[in-house]
Amino acid sequence: MQITREESEQRAFAIHDAAKPFAPENGQMLKFAPGDKVKYTNPAGVKFYFKVTGYHIERDFFYANGSRYFLDWDCPWFPVTEDCLEHAN
Repeated sequence: MQITREESEQRAFAIHDAAKPFAPENGQMLKFAPGDKVKYTNPAGVKFYFKVTGYHIERDFFYANGSRYFLDWDCPWFPVTEDCLEHAN
């Protein structure tokens, strides 16, 4: 059975709101701040260096799945999760 985008988003929020698995809702501080230089690892394992440009705070599907950070890359509107980032030296 195929589900709609809205149903998918509702499921993601139900899981998020029940478990609160991500910062800052889980009581942990966010690890990165705007201006921080970070190493981003994509799903294929390739690493890139960027700067955090801001926080994603809109309550949407991305937020429910842990995406909290905007980067200075070719898709600055697309937030990424904390587990994809490391502080760059």
